[in-house]
Amino acid sequence: MKRYIQPVLTLFFIIAAASMVAQTEGAATSTIRGSVVDAQSDFPLPGVTVVVIGSDPVLGAITDIDGRFRIENVPIGRHALKVSYIGYESRSIPNLLVMSGKDLEVNVNLTESITQLESAEVIAEDDKTRPKNEMATVSARSFTVEEAMRYSGALQDPSRMAQNFAGVSNSSDDRNDIVIRGNSPSGVLWRMEGIDIPSPNHFAAFGSTGGPVSMLNINNLSNSDFLTGAFPAEYGNALAGAFDLELRNGNKESYEFLGQVGFNGFELGAEGPLGIGKNASFMVNYRYSTLEAFNALGIEFGTGTAVPQYQDLTFKIDIPTAKAGRFGIFGVGGTSYIEFLASDATETNLFSSDAEDSRFRSTSGWVGVTHQYFFNEKTRSKLVLAASHAGTDGTIDSLSVEDGSPHRVTGLDRFQNRYIAKFEINHKANARNTFKAGIQGDLSQVHFVDSIRFASGEFFKESDVDDQLELLQTYAGWQHRMNERLTVNLGLHSQHLLMNSSNSFEPRLGVRYALSGGQSLNLGAGLHSQMQPLPVYFNRQRIDANTSVVNNDQLDFNRSLHTVIGYDNVLSEHFRIKVEAYYQYLYNIAVDRDPSSFSVLNVGADFVIPNNADLVNDGTGENFGLEFTAERFFHRGFYGLATFSLFESNYVGSDGVERGTAFNTNYVANLLAGKEFTMNNKTSLSFDTKVTYAGGQRYTPIDLEASISQNREVRLENEAFSMQFDPYFRWDFKVTLRVNGKKTAQQFSVDLRNLTGRENIFTQTFNARSGEIDTRYQIGFFPDVQYRIYF
Repeated sequence: MKRYIQPVLTLFFIIAAASMVAQTEGAATSTIRGSVVDAQSDFPLPGVTVVVIGSDPVLGAITDIDGRFRIENVPIGRHALKVSYIGYESRSIPNLLVMSGKDLEVNVNLTESITQLESAEVIAEDDKTRPKNEMATVSARSFTVEEAMRYSGALQDPSRMAQNFAGVSNSSDDRNDIVIRGNSPSGVLWRMEGIDIPSPNHFAAFGSTGGPVSMLNINNLSNSDFLTGAFPAEYGNALAGAFDLELRNGNKESYEFLGQVGFNGFELGAEGPLGIGKNASFMVNYRYSTLEAFNALGIEFGTGTAVPQYQDLTFKIDIPTAKAGRFGIFGVGGTSYIEFLASDATETNLFSSDAEDSRFRSTSGWVGVTHQYFFNEKTRSKLVLAASHAGTDGTIDSLSVEDGSPHRVTGLDRFQNRYIAKFEINHKANARNTFKAGIQGDLSQVHFVDSIRFASGEFFKESDVDDQLELLQTYAGWQHRMNERLTVNLGLHSQHLLMNSSNSFEPRLGVRYALSGGQSLNLGAGLHSQMQPLPVYFNRQRIDANTSVVNNDQLDFNRSLHTVIGYDNVLSEHFRIKVEAYYQYLYNIAVDRDPSSFSVLNVGADFVIPNNADLVNDGTGENFGLEFTAERFFHRGFYGLATFSLFESNYVGSDGVERGTAFNTNYVANLLAGKEFTMNNKTSLSFDTKVTYAGGQRYTPIDLEASISQNREVRLENEAFSMQFDPYFRWDFKVTLRVNGKKTAQQFSVDLRNLTGRENIFTQTFNARSGEIDTRYQIGFFPDVQYRIYF
């Protein structure tokens, strides 16, 4: 714990000095602005009434012809909005945090009532977690930016925040992989602004969707959707779930700035009017690794040379026009580098080994142009043109037992350049029927070179390719609201991999039936498919010293059938319970041709891509479970969330043996709660806590005798994932202080991760020098200190 004292004190004095600029004069107020659109068509709604609930005198506004509203002189603190429009279901938007130095943007969609009432207002139960995507009826919820900022232990990372939801677990503290219902994290689809993106993480590896540090900056995100199964037809090339993200627009009326410092990075942000037309705006944010900066100043964290070096940039430009539609430009990019030297190997340095030196670099990013156009109030189109890059390179040097001299044993150089064109059209025929259809074409240029060194000193290239792949996806969906209670979503997704003519046609179904008293029954079912991790297609099988062949390039998609049934009960305006039961059958899964325990269902939660070079689509698997959620929405300064998941995740490899998967931890329980105290009209103090208790990670036992004999780690593959570490337990506690001046808002927080210092096992490895099995533990007690200022 001593190694944290110096950097924590350094941050404390920085924060204390900055806090002295807090202004104390005058009553602080701010502005709430935003827009209101039709939920099915996205068309702006003019004439909508937006009122701050409980304000005296009444504060409110009427939306203009573009659906925009602006409410000025709103006192700082928490407020709720009521949004109402004749013929539409009214909505209340609670717990909006109004701060100095920054306008609050609130974008609302309203659902048209099936029974048109010309002089009456339709009141409907408002589900505060309902997804933004109206065609998602089951296993889906929206999340707010404030949730990601509020939850203890989440590190303002959307992935770590999602691990609090039912059906979701993590693989380890050091990474933010999302394990959904026992599926591999590789089965998660990441999407931003409507297009698929590579893993949005620093230090990410091909074939995985997680990493140690997220590139997603929570300060730049808008409210987004998270889907955990039986998702609508527009989502494809995924088996587990989807994270559908949107970037927020910048302030169209005035310039705003952000400064932030914490263990996630030093950060600067700016936004404001662009000067093109009356409503164009920009938003940009840059972040630089805090640990790297402190290391340059001589402040040590006990990690030796293993200092994570990374930086990232996020931006969005929004240009609405009067007649030509709405144009947008967006982008996210980042670089990262780290090295693990034998001289730094300790039990707390999770990836270092005392027998080797390793160095890894990664780059990732995407940029896109969007155009949205309304032909009329019922029909709109959206075109997205985007390009992305993901690359990793690295080396591993084995150190001689005699003199410690390095010998290169592994080298890799991989990248993928991806070009995407997507066109979607949405048509709302009437209040009952909405249609959506789209097409997306992907062109991927890949470069994969991986080499290993055998004991004989000979190098073999496990992959050596420069090639391209084309993936074509189409989808169509129809939402039919039979009456005020029953909604049915039907859809069809198809995808075609031109490289080997793999095809998939996937019907999707979603049903929601609203019972009385805020209750509802939900049903979802559908087929889903996904490509193999890209490097797997190009793995080379060694025949002899001079010959190797590629066998995997003809692999078909991995496939899955999802079925979900759920029950929702909104017991009051501030409390709900939810229960879901599901069954997933996975088939056509890539496994070894020769009998073995290998399956791609077990990969994706680390930095290793399987080098198996002779795979066939003969594997199967199944996931089934029960999930429970009880949620007290933020009200009168208090919130609570309890989730419990009980599940089984099994697979069958080419040896015909049914086993639990690497992610079959069987259960996970989360309990979160928080209380906010308003100290005066400018200052608030919040306490947030989280407790997680879950089944231990599965692992394959080490054959110690064989490992000693061969001087390398040997696992008992016929007993794959048969062992399980002790249950995982972690308690996090967070304290947040907010101070509002007249033109600035400041926030200081201390997030104490793993407050009890619980030693959760990370992994067990064979130590060739000692001939013993070493046990390494996950991150112990770790204080995350952060300061943020808006001005």
